[in-house]
Amino acid sequence: MMSTSTNAEKSEQRRQRRVTIPEHPQILDAHSGNILAQLVNLSVAGLMAMSPRCINCGTVYQVRIPLLVGDQSVEIQLGIESLWSEDANESGSHWTGFQIIDISPEHQKILNSVVGD
Repeated sequence: MMSTSTNAEKSEQRRQRRVTIPEHPQILDAHSGNILAQLVNLSVAGLMAMSPRCINCGTVYQVRIPLLVGDQSVEIQLGIESLWSEDANESGSHWTGFQIIDISPEHQKILNSVVGD
């Protein structure tokens, strides 16, 4: 069972503006280059992804994500930590929520422009 503070934190994160990313770009492990998941939505502090496997809570990744800014493709690099993961309707895919734990000021500006913040 979740503690009250965890529920409060989750509630605060949900209040942040989320933008669905229609291209569903691949989220790549920055070290191995392997595909981790596809980006579903994005906020200034986190993201939701869909992956073919469960990603355990507390798992930390350094990732690269290509995003469209206007008509240009730019890649941002982030440190992310998984907060939750659940089966996507027994389809073999999994939804995972991540918080952003590391991002450069330059990439934060790009992220803000994509989210419209």
